[in-house]
Amino acid sequence: MLPEGWEATTLGKIMDFRNGLNFSKSDSKNLIKVVGVSDFSLGNVLSRADSLKETYVDQFKDDDLLIENDFLFVRSNGNKSLIGRCLYFPYVPEPISFSGFTIRGRLKGCSISANYIFQIVAGEYFRKHINLSGSGTNISNLSQEILSNTPLILPPLPEQKKIAAILSTWDRAIEGTEKLLANSQQQKKALMQQLLTGKKRLPGFTGEWEKHRLCDCCHVVMGSSPKSEFYNETGEGLPLLQGNADIKNRLSCPRIFTSEITKECQLGDILLSVRAPVGTVSIALHHACIGRGISSIRVKKGNSQEFAYQYFLSIEDRWERLAQGSTFEAVNGDDIKKLTILLPSFPEQKAIAAVLTTADEEITALESDLSRLRQEKKALMQQLLTGKIRVAV
Repeated sequence: MLPEGWEATTLGKIMDFRNGLNFSKSDSKNLIKVVGVSDFSLGNVLSRADSLKETYVDQFKDDDLLIENDFLFVRSNGNKSLIGRCLYFPYVPEPISFSGFTIRGRLKGCSISANYIFQIVAGEYFRKHINLSGSGTNISNLSQEILSNTPLILPPLPEQKKIAAILSTWDRAIEGTEKLLANSQQQKKALMQQLLTGKKRLPGFTGEWEKHRLCDCCHVVMGSSPKSEFYNETGEGLPLLQGNADIKNRLSCPRIFTSEITKECQLGDILLSVRAPVGTVSIALHHACIGRGISSIRVKKGNSQEFAYQYFLSIEDRWERLAQGSTFEAVNGDDIKKLTILLPSFPEQKAIAAVLTTADEEITALESDLSRLRQEKKALMQQLLTGKIRVAV
């Protein structure tokens, strides 16, 4: 039953669609910017054209260009999860066209709030709906027909505007938190580059750092997978950590147990993924059996486990050079044990680790804030966009 004053319609009744264009390079002086699928990673709203690719074309018509309040949808992509994703253009600062892998949507009249429609088509529910339209499985190409037949319900225009304004408040809070998080992550990265290499020293510390092989300062255990017939879900034996599938938020999160114990890790050990993706770092929250996709690392006496953890975080992206094999990437025990590491004194290790751990805590708090804001907006959308909660106009 529709809320009072609301209207059932389809996207095709309020919006015209046009497939994108396949431009070929030209020697002409007609330079325009073109939105491609890669630009959809910038977010759901595009108001700046700085990062768009430029191309020279022989000629183009006015209808080849985007205008204020246009929408673009991903029509086709190898990554099916991107199909149906939307970009909204509240402002178009210069001539911009759109590529052949997109579909443009343009509102037909002024009785529809573009911001309200944006809240619908940029949402997770909308993408899931159009991806499952027709066959019940993910589509490989989005068509104008699928878009046109997408049902929606519309409140009167004043209510549309009020709902859009409320949801936009959450969008601004989410965007602000995303920026704070990105800044904190960048600052942490810069701190790691300075503090973990000795380029920047904390107050009160002097003296040369010493170079060591990892096997001289850490115990390294390479995992070995038990036989599958010993796997169980009843808690018999130890939790089994096989690889990245058993890691969540950089903490061990085992799915099954094994009664055959091969190699083990202890609570607090550093866990290093040694099979694709190589180099991912986490911490063991369990005394567990480790399979061949995991290596556990624990420092020897006189060194800081927290410093070692931060060090491995700092070199996560370097392991590809050590990866072996054509079917999947992997590193072996010798690769890890021969790794060289510069170490300061134990007190300096602890001080550096404390600074970087504080930065991690700030990042975790911002990630928690961001998750909460997204959940709040999602719940609010379910109420406001269905009319379950009405707004005062």
